[in-house]
Amino acid sequence: MGTTAVILGGGYAGVMAANRLAGSGRPGLDVVLATPEERFVERIRLHEYTAGTRADATVDFTSILHPAVRRITDRAERILPGERTVQLAGGGTLTYDYLVYAVGSSAAAAPDGAVRIEQLSGAAAARRRLGELASGAHVAVVGGGLTAVETAAEAAGSYAHLQVSLHSAGPVVPRLRTQTRRSVEKSLRRAGVKLHSGTPVPADGDVRTVLGADVVLWCAGFGVPGLARESGLPVDDGGRLHVDPALRVRGQDRIYGAGDAAVIDEPFYDYLRMCCAAALPMGADAAGNILRALDGDDGVRHDSGFRGLCISLGRSDGAVQFLSADDSPTRFHLHGRTAAVQKEIICRMTLRWIRGEAKRSGAYTWPTGPQVGRATTAGPVPMTRR
Repeated sequence: MGTTAVILGGGYAGVMAANRLAGSGRPGLDVVLATPEERFVERIRLHEYTAGTRADATVDFTSILHPAVRRITDRAERILPGERTVQLAGGGTLTYDYLVYAVGSSAAAAPDGAVRIEQLSGAAAARRRLGELASGAHVAVVGGGLTAVETAAEAAGSYAHLQVSLHSAGPVVPRLRTQTRRSVEKSLRRAGVKLHSGTPVPADGDVRTVLGADVVLWCAGFGVPGLARESGLPVDDGGRLHVDPALRVRGQDRIYGAGDAAVIDEPFYDYLRMCCAAALPMGADAAGNILRALDGDDGVRHDSGFRGLCISLGRSDGAVQFLSADDSPTRFHLHGRTAAVQKEIICRMTLRWIRGEAKRSGAYTWPTGPQVGRATTAGPVPMTRR
């Protein structure tokens, strides 16, 4: 009798999990990927697509997925853990033996008049709006994180005839060291971006009127789908699925979580932020622990960390903040064209890592996490070498 592993979500974590499972060649294992997207979206490229410097921010799923993965183009509407089924928006039902919850994230709710760009549909709408603006029109980008900074820089470089401003409630990219942040701000100003930091943008009324802008691109904060909460699964205050260090839902040993929509419920893991660099290892580990469970073995604690934060500041400028494993900045950084090249290499490598996993399960490896505090988080899941 076969085993069915269902992955919900076709982003970085979901595709990595599907490839690690399917690439294992496990006899009788049916791997199903359910996602509403027709094509894989390179979210780390959406700022380029929005600004018109990239023709497309998607790739065909067939070019990155293991051929044994069975893809279903539909959105999960409800999970029924007691029945091990998933109800789909299109009316169908999926039955699973193991489930990977990797439904991803999107921008937080935006006020009236703003366009969210952290999903393909919003980026496409923003791209059209920018292309229609007359010379001298004002484009306001709201947010202080990577998406906001990269979008402002890209838009200013692509549309030199437009006025571009960046509005953040606090400092831009707050995890940067002061010296790195100053270099980023200098690059933004050199690109023609007017910086307004330290003042939250009011959400009352039409935000275009508030900011005096023709187009407002909203890049402030993340939100996650309500699927886990609506399915009665444990979630944090933001709706992210609670999982243990082996990425399993406590009390639901057949459900695993990975990526932006999941959070490990131990304080030690607070350093893991919502990003591609965390999603890929989580997807790989969730799949690996399913394979271990099929062998009757214990799962391993998730162990991943950071090494650098790459920021695109246009086609020929960028910054790289080197990081400790726990995401804290070191005193080293790069700036300028060299950093821009490094950022582009990382973006290209992301698809190579995913495709490599499709060719050989276990091919993808990643930096380990911080060691301090590991003894205090010891639990029933043993540490195991990958």
